[in-house]
Amino acid sequence: MQKKKILFLGAGYASLSTIKALDEDFFAKTQVSLINNNSYHYHTILLHKVASNEDVESPKFDLLPLLNSNIELIQDEVVKIKKDKVITKNGEYGFDILVCGLGFTKETFGIKGMQEYALSIDNYENALKINEEIYKKIKNYRYTQNKDDLKIAVCGGGLSGVEFIASLALQLQETCEKENIAYENLELSIIEAMDHILPMFDAVLASKAKLRLENLGIKVYEKSKIIECERNGIRLNSQDFIKANTIIWTAGVRGNSVIENSDDFLSVRSRIEIDEFMHPINIENANRYFFIGDNSILKDPKTNIPYPPTAQLALRQGAYVAKSLINMIANKENNQKFKFISGNTLCSIGKDYAVGTVLHKPLSGKIAIKLKIFIEKLWQYQLQGIKGFFR
Repeated sequence: MQKKKILFLGAGYASLSTIKALDEDFFAKTQVSLINNNSYHYHTILLHKVASNEDVESPKFDLLPLLNSNIELIQDEVVKIKKDKVITKNGEYGFDILVCGLGFTKETFGIKGMQEYALSIDNYENALKINEEIYKKIKNYRYTQNKDDLKIAVCGGGLSGVEFIASLALQLQETCEKENIAYENLELSIIEAMDHILPMFDAVLASKAKLRLENLGIKVYEKSKIIECERNGIRLNSQDFIKANTIIWTAGVRGNSVIENSDDFLSVRSRIEIDEFMHPINIENANRYFFIGDNSILKDPKTNIPYPPTAQLALRQGAYVAKSLINMIANKENNQKFKFISGNTLCSIGKDYAVGTVLHKPLSGKIAIKLKIFIEKLWQYQLQGIKGFFR
């Protein structure tokens, strides 16, 4: 009997959490391939540490050692997804079942100049680019004496923006000491359009986060809508102009551009709406396709509002799809709908402090940061076992 071809796209949380939950019996009965545009996986929620120079190596994992030996790893770039095949830069690949977890890219909401002048922490390579850009300017300052090279603006006061700017401030304190530059000469800014930074939290938690940032010498702009991004700064709706020669965008994401280029599937902002079984809606033979992670839209059945695209959601989706695949190969029906209850969200503000909610209850301080680190290590444990936990 011919083995079913299972094709995975992308090696992010969604795809890898699926793959890691599959058993040996499944691999014996199927032909599994994974297409990814590079040879590694990166721990996305730790990319701010790469960009800030807090930890460049640990968030990156070589893919092959993580995969079952029966999986064919194809290093290639996906261009388009058709109903019966996937087109890449270097070939075409058919499938019986497709699991698409292609991840995200930045969403600038049409703000003038943002695409051209702002960097984004949306993948490992770009996080590394931000790192190199910042520290090159800092180290060259003694020769250039260009004060604007010491000015850094982060556009977006959500989780990524706050974690990055806090981590960066601490790293730059050390760098300034080494380079004999007064840390007070730096101007670090974070800009948020909503009433307060970390708008997913209540005002009390947000104020604690703001105070921590300000104690690190960071200027926090709230209720500040960005009108335009220029080469050397950000223009706000208040007519204020924040000078900065390094601008980082952390205010929005959209699905991978491959999705909007794949006209066999309906999409919104490069995301495909899926049902409670992770299948795309309004398409024939939908059970052949699973779209999970940041390239999908899953709505809360109670509110009809899409769940935020988080790592937590992607990991749960992956575990669910693994069970579905095992049932499909065993010719068993899967009648159990996917259920998701969000309530654990934590934001680090430096190495020894965090704020957030756990089981919908507010939490802050050293307990919060220890819990956040533990949660991060759980994924590393899933990837590499005990070695990953102590990585």
